[in-house]
Amino acid sequence: PGYAVTVEPGIYFIPHLIDRWKAERRCEPFIDYDRLEAWRHSNGVRIEDCILITQDGCRILGPHIPRTIEEVEALASA
Repeated sequence: PGYAVTVEPGIYFIPHLIDRWKAERRCEPFIDYDRLEAWRHSNGVRIEDCILITQDGCRILGPHIPRTIEEVEALASA
């Protein structure tokens, strides 16, 4: 209790790395490169939370941030 940590899940789309991995057939069983093409120029997204560890669990610090696809897309188009 009393520790603060960050949780930062994210995904980034870097076109030259996508091209290299596809050419090398890297992670082919796990990456659908045809579907990935639709995302290659979107840059990516990261959601960052600061979490306080408490005696009974945890508490998210700071204001609400967009989490759902709809919330993130609305923010990105604003």
